[in-house]
Amino acid sequence: MSVNSTGVLDQIQFQAKQIAESGQRLALRGRQNNDDTVSFSGLLLNSLNSINQLQTHAKSQAENYLSGAPGIGLNDVMVSMQKSSVALNLGIQVRNKLVSAYQEIMNLSV
Repeated sequence: MSVNSTGVLDQIQFQAKQIAESGQRLALRGRQNNDDTVSFSGLLLNSLNSINQLQTHAKSQAENYLSGAPGIGLNDVMVSMQKSSVALNLGIQVRNKLVSAYQEIMNLSV
């Protein structure tokens, strides 16, 4: 099973930006700013950046290994690739759960 990680990450980042923008609009409606609070959109963007960093690190390690750079073992490359794969799959599952929850909320009758 092959997953186009670039398209999925772009879609997740786009949705996270939309959530962040809507969260900022809500914050401007009179909510006080507390430095101790963490926004949902901030957490989502941080996790997306973390997934992106894991994937770029794994890709650069694989490229360095293939080019014969010293100090990089196949086991390191495989572990990095698996970490990025697990992180991406987790991101996809979180996105799916969020979309499902949103659709369920939108289908509620008032």
